[in-house]
Amino acid sequence: MTNELLIREMTIEDVPEQARIRYAAFPWFVSSVAQQQVWWRTSRPEARLLRLLAARDGQVVGCAVGGFNISTAEPGASYLQVEVHPDHRGRGVGTALHERLEQHLRAIGARRVRTFATDDPADQHWAEARGYTRGAHDRYARLDTAHLPPVPPLPSGVTAVSLREAGPQAVYDLDQAASIDEPGDMSFDGIPYDTWLARYWNSPDQQLDVGTVVLVDGVPASVTFLEANLELGKGISAGTCTLREYRGRGLAKIAKAVALHRAAQAGIHTAITCNDYMNAPMIAVNDWLGYQPFASEHSYLKQLAG
Repeated sequence: MTNELLIREMTIEDVPEQARIRYAAFPWFVSSVAQQQVWWRTSRPEARLLRLLAARDGQVVGCAVGGFNISTAEPGASYLQVEVHPDHRGRGVGTALHERLEQHLRAIGARRVRTFATDDPADQHWAEARGYTRGAHDRYARLDTAHLPPVPPLPSGVTAVSLREAGPQAVYDLDQAASIDEPGDMSFDGIPYDTWLARYWNSPDQQLDVGTVVLVDGVPASVTFLEANLELGKGISAGTCTLREYRGRGLAKIAKAVALHRAAQAGIHTAITCNDYMNAPMIAVNDWLGYQPFASEHSYLKQLAG
């Protein structure tokens, strides 16, 4: 055995190996291989992505991706994510991948980069040792859909329909308008409709008959998305948002409760959600639904240029 670490650019044929590493590294990660291939195919050229794979003695031990964050208006905003299989950490794999990605980001003119680290102190120390500063803090929580509270009574004029019933254009308009207030370290300023349609609406994990839109007097006011790996029987919330003028009425609670009951009927036994710890209203909704925290993650940020 040579023990030599080889790094090369990934191809879409490598996605199953990347998925294997993600399943091992992140307890909340459930996206199917088909879903991850859709992420690949729907990446926009202006993101200038570099995807890398690390192998040792013929075995894939790590993957990484980095490029511009094109969903924010912040000039030069970028991201990178390094993923190393837990059995191969502490042997220079992450460092080698990170060095290549940071070189790439500087070369394309990135100004600020965001990455993420789990609540493992070793992960956080790794990021801090490379010049990153801790940012937002996210909570992962899960529940068993066999144990759900009843759906709250719907007020007069309020109805709940599936994503499929609402239709893609209405859901897109609601999602883009309401998501601009999403907490975090980089603003969300929207994505083009064609990208949203291909990447999210038509993705293989998107549960169009489970995700729910709440209408007030016929106006789409709140939405929750749920993506699921049906082979695993696990789903993850892919966003819940309410238009500003309709907040504080319990609509997100209705949307998520309806969606989770539909998820249980669809054979999804475990539901996972993620919230910024600053998002107290959404955390309160998820606590009421019965979600139990089981992991957390910090964003980490680094200034590359002025």
